[in-house]
Amino acid sequence: MSDAQGSRAAALSAARRASVRYRTSPWPGPLHVTGHRPASHLDPALTFLGGATGARHLLELPGTRVLVGCGLFAGPDALWRRNFSPAPGELHALDAIILPSADLGHSGFLPQLVAEGWHGPVFAAPGTAALLPVALSDAATQFTEDALAAEAGGWAGPGPAVPPFRAEDVARAVALVRPVEYGTLQKIDGAEFEFGRAGGQLGAAWVRIRADGRSVVFAGPLGAAEHALLCPPDPRPRSDALVLAAPSPPGDGHLAGRFAAAVHRAVKRGGNVLVPASAVGGEELLTMLEELMAAGEIPKLPVVLDSPAGLSAVEVHRRAERERRHELHRGGRAGVPAGLVEQVPDRPSIVVAGLATADSGRVLRHLAELLPDPRNGVLLLGTPVPGTRAAQLASGTRQLKIHGRYVPVRAEVTALGSTGEFAGPAEVLAWATATPPPETAFVVEGEKAASHAFAKALHAEAGWCVVVPEDGERVLC
Repeated sequence: MSDAQGSRAAALSAARRASVRYRTSPWPGPLHVTGHRPASHLDPALTFLGGATGARHLLELPGTRVLVGCGLFAGPDALWRRNFSPAPGELHALDAIILPSADLGHSGFLPQLVAEGWHGPVFAAPGTAALLPVALSDAATQFTEDALAAEAGGWAGPGPAVPPFRAEDVARAVALVRPVEYGTLQKIDGAEFEFGRAGGQLGAAWVRIRADGRSVVFAGPLGAAEHALLCPPDPRPRSDALVLAAPSPPGDGHLAGRFAAAVHRAVKRGGNVLVPASAVGGEELLTMLEELMAAGEIPKLPVVLDSPAGLSAVEVHRRAERERRHELHRGGRAGVPAGLVEQVPDRPSIVVAGLATADSGRVLRHLAELLPDPRNGVLLLGTPVPGTRAAQLASGTRQLKIHGRYVPVRAEVTALGSTGEFAGPAEVLAWATATPPPETAFVVEGEKAASHAFAKALHAEAGWCVVVPEDGERVLC
């Protein structure tokens, strides 16, 4: 670790510890060890260091430590504050990190870990490697803007406002990334791994890791078979253990129609429409807007894309289209609506701003301005992360705390639910059970109720041994 990195890491950790707002308790939850076969000193050990968000799965193999996912936590304050704690010691001893996708829930903790001195290889599928600088740079800019505004506005609390990471941390993190093609075996010391298409997002992947005759498959959110731009997931390979993300509720196939109806209602009232969306994932929204306007389903309104990344994610998609990446549907094309503008005009318009959780970023300024006016509309896409402002809005709250003040919610809030980009429970169940069962399956990355419901379905339908692990739990596999 260079002197600059050491000074940066020390300053960052000191600032976080000095802030009462960001103090955290010891790592939560009991430490359990489970297993149903005779233990061996060669058996891989798996520790679950993340909950419904912030996927971090530590796999310990003979002579090798690999972290699958290096995500940022989202949700209630107590969970969000964990992003500001120094990384646990076991993460500094990693030999490699594998990123299943560029989503912040899979990649957003990487810049902090690198800022604290870790500098090993980071493996990702080519699409994720291309989107990662977009996702992390966009978030870093908005987190820094939030921190500066908090200091200036006086809502930072008794300690300094510190972003989880900054642009310089992103640059060092991205420099460690090594793209690995789908289906290619990559060695890490005594182990090897391969990626398969997961769908749902460009570059998203399941990963199978093998060592000494044992194997574990990690599968984050799987894409829907009918995704507009991407091919369905590759089949699940055989493995001794399976770590599987809990699926979201399925889409109803009427998202575009319900979206258009909500836009028409706001326009009729003379109001604006706000859609919280992150830089990565927003390309599907822009494509839908283009299609709806071209078909005359919604008026050709000005579209304000308030994101530091701008159209960078769309450009990554278009480059993948030119390269004819095999994960893309033939004919699938990322679109951009006509009429993009930089400032909200004095007439009805559609504003797209991040972050999607509505807990950070430029979307907060737009919410503060638009929520008090009943003419406006807020459209929420996907299943909100529990404890976030997006979840509060979806639940019907009548006031929302933004920048230290409560803002009345008079605008029409429409929770549209699943976007149909990701597979629902039936699709994920079919994908998982199409291959002989693992010894144990672990359901992760979901709200507790949804995770337990899916685990129960896997057990009932296929007779699997299925566990919803506790945060911090360690198992042999």
